[in-house]
Amino acid sequence: MEQLRGQDLKRAFSAATGCLEEYRDAVNALNVFPVPDGDTGTNMLLTMRSAVRSAAEGCPDGDGQEHSVASVSSALAQGAFFGARGNSGVILSQFFKGFSDALAGKECLTSHDLALAFKLASAGAYESVSNPVEGTMLTVIRMASEAIQGVDHDVLGLWQAAYQASQEALTQTPKQLPVLEEAGVVDAGGLGIVVLIGGALRSISNIESRGGDQSLGKPPVDLSELSRFQRAANGGNGPFKPGYLDATLEQEWGYCTQFIISSTGGRDLDLGAVRSHYQETALSTAVVGDSRHVRVHIHVEDTAPALSYAESLGAVSEINIENMDSQNERFVSRGHQGRTEGPALALLPVAQGEGLAHMFRDSGCAGVIEGGQTMNPSVQQILDAARDTGASDVIVLPNNANVVLAAEQAAAAESFIHVVPTKSVPQGVAALLAFNPEGPWQENVTAMTAVLSAVASVEVTTAVRGARIGGVEVMEGQCVGLLDGQLVTAEASPERALRST
Repeated sequence: MEQLRGQDLKRAFSAATGCLEEYRDAVNALNVFPVPDGDTGTNMLLTMRSAVRSAAEGCPDGDGQEHSVASVSSALAQGAFFGARGNSGVILSQFFKGFSDALAGKECLTSHDLALAFKLASAGAYESVSNPVEGTMLTVIRMASEAIQGVDHDVLGLWQAAYQASQEALTQTPKQLPVLEEAGVVDAGGLGIVVLIGGALRSISNIESRGGDQSLGKPPVDLSELSRFQRAANGGNGPFKPGYLDATLEQEWGYCTQFIISSTGGRDLDLGAVRSHYQETALSTAVVGDSRHVRVHIHVEDTAPALSYAESLGAVSEINIENMDSQNERFVSRGHQGRTEGPALALLPVAQGEGLAHMFRDSGCAGVIEGGQTMNPSVQQILDAARDTGASDVIVLPNNANVVLAAEQAAAAESFIHVVPTKSVPQGVAALLAFNPEGPWQENVTAMTAVLSAVASVEVTTAVRGARIGGVEVMEGQCVGLLDGQLVTAEASPERALRST
């Protein structure tokens, strides 16, 4: 197979989504920490559904048009960005952004294009986190990409090589990440990537088989071989510490600085170079845009070097810096124009359940985003809720470690959104108590963030599977106690678990 058309690419990722649906429980099962979670398989599946829905709407079948791979990949990337759920979904959205960048202006996908697409997809995935950790889905994406660089194969052959390399990478993840080796499992997000690559390969192989001797509809790629990873999940009962991917997202607080760089004098901006510079010199970086405009969100101790570098590249506008005496005009784009008049500053927490939602609303919050431990809100949901407040500035409280990155991605898309990185409801309540609705958002973000380190969160829940966590034996159905997200006890009753914690 020498090339893929746009519709072929769309159907390939649609088929991949169907395969991920089939393997969702197997991916979720690799989250062997015995607490109900916003599971990786579910988050990746919801992200993929949003991606393929965007492609189906933007490049529909039966409209009489031959859609290019450029338009299809762009629609996939946009859908994945706005539908990203959890950390794994955000990383996956950047995978598609890499495909979109590589295929820009392309009518069909060739083997050269595919190698570049995987290369940029890997780079985008790594760039989506400030401190990449090997032994995760990042490693699986990277090794799949490296396996097809400089290889003389057609499109089908390269995709097969990527699939094989992704499986080999997945088997190595326990050796790279100690918590996986202790638990006797492979990385959950890594398995999700293997399923997606394999599902797309099966679709592409079916296209190829239509011109050969194989009967139409007989899948040349047998994904049942992935059951070996599922068995590993079922057999794993060792300790698995939660938040190993969250470790890649840890940040220190500096000056929250946002601005837009616009190209001048006909000189294009190099998005990769800009992102690389700020990844090396700043914290909590979110750099998005194109050759004409780049939006930067960073945390730095000294803003002067960051702004000087930006000014050397082009015109700098929409500057917002913590502790400034006045704010410049807000960035208006992507629906921001249509927001109704509202308060100057609004607080928007993420919470699950009527009780918590009622508590936050009664405390003066402009609204509550439905979501939490077992269902992470998407970037689009956060954006929509923030716009609905009508406020000039909105402070989002994620209240869950797996929601922080989605909230920060929403903040990267709209400059009126700011994030206090609360990782639990108790932290959210502490931040709420530090909120001053009459003060500027910069001072509020500083004050609210400062109180988080003083909060200790205790949770009691029911184990959904047996495991051994750091020497604590847990049986399914037991009540477990967690201190700041770490399991510390397993007891027969909630009361005993609470006392032991």
